[in-house]
Amino acid sequence: MPDSAPYTISLFSLSKAYGFASWRIGYMVAPTVLLESIKKIQDTILICAPVISQFAAVGALRAGLDYCRKKIAEIASVRELVLNELKAAANFCTVPAADGAFYFLVRVNTNLSPMQLTEKLVRDHRVAVIPGNAFGFEKDCFVRLAYGALDRQTAAEAVGRFVNGLKSICNR
Repeated sequence: MPDSAPYTISLFSLSKAYGFASWRIGYMVAPTVLLESIKKIQDTILICAPVISQFAAVGALRAGLDYCRKKIAEIASVRELVLNELKAAANFCTVPAADGAFYFLVRVNTNLSPMQLTEKLVRDHRVAVIPGNAFGFEKDCFVRLAYGALDRQTAAEAVGRFVNGLKSICNR
């Protein structure tokens, strides 16, 4: 927007580009004129990112774009692997598009609740997912399958367990 720079606050997260999922760390760029007001608000917030996350973030930012490009390429490679493996479970689940995310909210064709399915996958197939109702999906059986922090080998094993688990559970 023209002439908006003096009043624009930009917020950034290191979650995706730097692989900092769940680290809850980011940064803000703001005009100097707004800093005093921002500090007043920040002063009332009782929590902050852990010190180790802050040091890791500084290191990541110093590493710069080369790290980001490599990390994004690795995540994209794992994403393609997971998508290809999930095709084997097409009779048991639907994988909606998730552009930009490093997880899939998979709708599973089962009469089990999301928690029942999650428990069976963890207990019987040693693969962890999160029930979709934790993200507000109350209708149908959704589970979240995350892959962003996994290397190719670990992701291949995990999605293999997930697909085999769905085949076992949904064929009963």
